[in-house]
Amino acid sequence: MSTKKVVFRLNEEEYGIDISEVNTVEKDMVIKRMLKSPNNVKGKTNLRGNDIPVYSLRRKFGFKDIKPDKNTRHLIISVDEMDIAFEVDQVKGIIDIEESNIFDVPEVIKCDNTQYIKSIANVNGELVLVLDSKFLVDNEELLALQAKNKR
Repeated sequence: MSTKKVVFRLNEEEYGIDISEVNTVEKDMVIKRMLKSPNNVKGKTNLRGNDIPVYSLRRKFGFKDIKPDKNTRHLIISVDEMDIAFEVDQVKGIIDIEESNIFDVPEVIKCDNTQYIKSIANVNGELVLVLDSKFLVDNEELLALQAKNKR
């Protein structure tokens, strides 16, 4: 049996997320600054009449910001009933991964700061970190974004 993952790149590394967690993939988004927003939040964008925060996974993982280019994409994911645009360097595609090629996260990696890593997959000899969207945004960030969204 296999599962479908949206596989994307950040800083030359590959990550995946269950297709069921991704509402849509967007490109060419205009991002406006949001004052007093969490550090990992680049700003907000208007998507089909709704303002949604744009979250930098590069910042989350400690990578330097880069200028968005023609490959930059935004994964629109609902986290705690709030749509968030997660900015990634490039989406490689939707890939079927056999269950036998998906492994538990090694104990040495598990901690509070890595809860977002759900599993590790072997895709054609390459390691793909499979992420859990409900842990990508920490509680403090989520509370700040929900407060800004209510204004």
